[in-house]
Order: sequence, then C-alpha cells, then structure tokens
Amino acid sequence: MAAPTDKITADRPEGAPVVDFDLSTHNSMESSNAAWDALRTTAPVAWSDDNGGAWIVSSYDAVTEAFRNTDAFKSGRAVRGRPGPGGDPGLMPMNAVPAKTTSLMIPEELDAPLWHPYRRVFANLLSPRGVEALRPRITYWVTKLLDDVIESGHCDIVETLTSGVPGAVILEWLGFPEEDWHRLSAAFHNMSSYIEGAPDAQHYLDELEWAFQRIREEVTVVRAEPRDDITSFLANTVVDGERTSYEFATGMVNMAMSGGVDTTTSVASAAFVHLHRYPEDRQRLIDDPELIDSAVEEFLRVYPPARTHGRTVVEDTEIGGFTLRKDDRLIISEVSACRDEAAFPDAEKFVIDRFPNRHVAFGIGPHRCPGSHVARAMFKEMLVQVLERIPDYRIVEDELDEYPNWTALGGWSRAPITFTPGTRRL
Repeated sequence: MAAPTDKITADRPEGAPVVDFDLSTHNSMESSNAAWDALRTTAPVAWSDDNGGAWIVSSYDAVTEAFRNTDAFKSGRAVRGRPGPGGDPGLMPMNAVPAKTTSLMIPEELDAPLWHPYRRVFANLLSPRGVEALRPRITYWVTKLLDDVIESGHCDIVETLTSGVPGAVILEWLGFPEEDWHRLSAAFHNMSSYIEGAPDAQHYLDELEWAFQRIREEVTVVRAEPRDDITSFLANTVVDGERTSYEFATGMVNMAMSGGVDTTTSVASAAFVHLHRYPEDRQRLIDDPELIDSAVEEFLRVYPPARTHGRTVVEDTEIGGFTLRKDDRLIISEVSACRDEAAFPDAEKFVIDRFPNRHVAFGIGPHRCPGSHVARAMFKEMLVQVLERIPDYRIVEDELDEYPNWTALGGWSRAPITFTPGTRRL
C-alpha cells in the first residue's frame, strides 16, 4: 500500500509526491495489485526512497508516454549512474538475480541505434508469417503433452503444459537437443521462484549458469559449423555488413530462450487458475469458442506476465506534471497501466469480450515484445485444447503455489489439477 513517508534522502527531487513503495514486498498477486491500485489512485507519478530511490510511474497515460519516449528514458546498463529498483548496474532484471551469474549480453537492454538491427532480426523471425510456419509444431506439442497425461486424470498443468509447451516449441525452434529441453526450461522458470538466501537459491543460480553455459556452447558450435536451425541463424546473422559478435549472438539466443520459455507460462498459468475460480467464464468459452480471441487479450490485460520495467532518465524531462532529472531511475508498471480505470472501464473485472482492449502487456514502443505473436499462438492453442479435452479440470487449491516475488514477473510455480480422463489424439 502506498502511503506518505517522512524518510529523507539527498536524492529526493524537490516538489515530488513521496510514497513508501517497496517493490520487494510484492510477494503475491493480490498484494501487488492492491499496492499498484492505491498508488495509481493517489499519485500516478511519484518518488519512492525505497530500493535506492526511483520514480514510480503507474497510470496508463504516463506509462505509455514513458515507454514511447526513448530519447529521454533509456534501457541500457551503460547509462545507469547509480543503484535503484530494477536499475542497479550490478543487477539483472530477472527478480534482481546477481549479474555475476552470467556474462551474456542482453540485447533487450540496448538503446537506439544499436537496438534496431537486432529488433529487426526478431521482428522478421517472429512476424505473423513466421508464426504461421511454427503453428503446426505448436499444435503438435500441445497435443502431445496433453496426450502424455490425459489418461491419468491428473497432472501439474504448469509443468506439463504452460511451461512444457513454450519450452518444447522454442527450444525445438532454436535447435537445442531434446534431452536438454526440460532442464533449460526449468532453469528459467524456476528463477521466478528465486529468493535471495533461501535454501534452494544457490541451486537455482547454478542451474541458470548451466543454461547460460549451454547457450555459449551451442553458439560456439554453430558459428563454426552452422545447422539448419534458429540458433545457427542468430549466431551467424549479418548486421550492418558484419556477422554479429559472439557476445551479441549469445545474447540473442538468451533473449529468445528466456523470453520465449517463461513469459507465456505466466499468462497461461494465470488463465487456467482464473477459469478454475470463475467457472462462468470457462462455460462461456466452451459454449462460444469465438470469444477465445478476445479472452486471450483480456487475460493478457488482467494477468500481464511482465509487470514492471526499469529505465534511466538521460535528460531532464517532464511527465505527469513533474520534472524527472537526468540520472534518475524510473519504474514503469505495465500491470498498473492495464488496471487503470481511466483506460479500461471496470478495470478490476475480467470482461471476456472487452473491446477495445489497448493493453500494454507486451510493452509499447521500440522495445515492445518481439515474441508477442508466437506467445499469443501458444497461449491460444493451450486454451483451446484444454477447454476441448479436459473441460472439467479442477485445481487442487491447497497445492497451488504462486511465485514468491511479483516485482517483475507474475505467475504460478505449481498448479496441480484433476480432471475426467480422456483419450489420446496422436
């Protein structure tokens, strides 16, 4: 909950509304949503001394303005002059996991003009036409993974489907050997459950480092002997007349893998939890499958997988009536923008046929998620097949586990379900 604070810091801007808003305390969807709702209502652009000090931007208009203004608000690490939430030069944006766990470059943290060539590579690969080419494999993997459990009457829908499908689709597309798929997918998925100092924290870090090492190994192999797969394409892509460097090649593969494997997991898991808790929405989708496309967009609005992004101010800029100073950090909240009543009537409600629905679940501007089309395709196919094949599934609520940290990503670690056994399709 946002509230006035009397804390004093030399970095505090004059005239700014000051609130207590510690992102590290957002340990559930309910608490996170409530905190953003309270902040947005009282101070849609405000300063918080917590986590090193930063501007917190939460209204739809201010969030979209901040995303679009890439001249004043930069993504790159090189412009970060001091620590801050999501902005410590020694931290990476995945739940603030220490950057020393990896030496991989992160292309998403490049600014123009360096970012544009890499953006174009992914935009072409993951265009609607590119996703159409992937669609048969998406259908196959959803069918296959449901087939594996459908006769049993129970499974963990996160492990089996919402994590399993993106892992299989993306890692097959990248060309990684199948024996690595489960471990690679789990390495990225489990980092959403990382809590510094917890008994399993070091194991998660070790597994993530193993995943990064596998990326480095595969890129090394295919730069020497290219194969017919996307890792080979990314590792040998020519940008501005030169083959991408090894560092950027590994970064691009990392972005494709980490972005593709777990963000779709988050929204799909949220959707299945929602349909368990709101059976009337489930029945409407079963009775009228034409609502599925609009439901997909509403799930993205209500349960955006990426909840916040950080930026650095590189020139004094006004937003929301306040001057953000050069070198200030700011946190932009997609989830708060998506819950803004000024942009979405009855924003707190899931409206299955909401239109228009200009959500920002994939961001906006040059850094808008390049994988949005494939994410939608995987999510929709999972939704369609679950409603067709196991329409009476029920989640075992006392075994449902949320992510323990809802700062940057939101989702569920486990969601065991039971259902009436069905028949295989393959």
